[in-house]
Amino acid sequence: MARKPRKQADVRAKYGLEQGGPPRPGRPRKNGDWNGLDFTEMLTAVCKLFCNGSTAADIKRQMKERYNVDMSREEPYQVLSWAASNRWIRFTPPHEHALREKIRAHSGWLRDVDVVHTAVYDDVAYRGALMLLEMVKEHHRPPLPKDEVHIGFAGGHAMRKVARCFSQLLCYPNDDMPAKLVFHAMAAGFNVFDPTTDPNAFFTYFVGDPAIAVETGLVGLHAPGVVTSRQFGRLRATAGIKESYECADEVDIVVTSGSLWEHSMLRQYFENSEKSLRVLEEAGCLGDMLWQPLGPDGPIAVKTDIRAMTLLELEDLPGLIERGKHVLLILGPCGLCNAPKTPILEAVLRAQPHLVTHVVVDSRAAREVVPRS
Repeated sequence: MARKPRKQADVRAKYGLEQGGPPRPGRPRKNGDWNGLDFTEMLTAVCKLFCNGSTAADIKRQMKERYNVDMSREEPYQVLSWAASNRWIRFTPPHEHALREKIRAHSGWLRDVDVVHTAVYDDVAYRGALMLLEMVKEHHRPPLPKDEVHIGFAGGHAMRKVARCFSQLLCYPNDDMPAKLVFHAMAAGFNVFDPTTDPNAFFTYFVGDPAIAVETGLVGLHAPGVVTSRQFGRLRATAGIKESYECADEVDIVVTSGSLWEHSMLRQYFENSEKSLRVLEEAGCLGDMLWQPLGPDGPIAVKTDIRAMTLLELEDLPGLIERGKHVLLILGPCGLCNAPKTPILEAVLRAQPHLVTHVVVDSRAAREVVPRS
């Protein structure tokens, strides 16, 4: 008779996750007798063996030899599933050093590049958060150290993952950190049915957590996501919105991603204006960055009837860079089709004047750019 498939819900129920956490120390469950080990002690032993390369059969054998703990052949998998669902296990993909050096040589001007050997956006998001942490430290170091560093986040699912990873990194001890970080929303929320893509929503990661060792401040952008071009100037001057624009010059680091045009949230909104959509596509729009249209050679400057409500224009980025500030582009696979965003990377590397200073990208997009360089 075939065994009943084990689902994540079964594992959560077995180890008490549905009750808000693992079994309390010293209180064995009916499904587990771990010879004096509590649940977490047993779990750490299993996870360490797994991270050393042991198979489930090896783990079963070594748990018996080392700890006199009897496990079924399924239990190592169940324990690992429990640990992974609680993010106690992290997979760290390798750096692609050769591609990194080729991208740097091809550009000749990027301050730093990280090519992540992965086909998964979450890996790129984590490495983007690590690079952002180093950029913050750089702004705090001499010769012009800042005790208050301002970070602007663009919106979207990709940026939400980066913000979450960055907030987790801030909970670890870090040297060379400024006393305060101030987060700015670089765009207003787009999707009323999914407000988690709104950079204003990312701020919840940076408040109320006593583990974050630096003081945090927030500058939101509370405005419609998409407006007519005629409304844009009027809204910028409106009380409650103009204050956000008055603070825009304080941003030291802009963090953004990019979307392929066929799966762009911006494109979905432009479909409400057939004329504007036609103008962009005739201009060769291949995607967006900072929720603004991007062509093969950089920003598309054509006028359209509607536009996104953004704190900065793409055309503002070169001037910001000239003033010693930084723009970090974190470019992983498309969240819908998992395709590499090669056209976005090519356009950014080709753009004159330069739009970014730092890039974190997946290996497939980097590999597709290098042969054509």
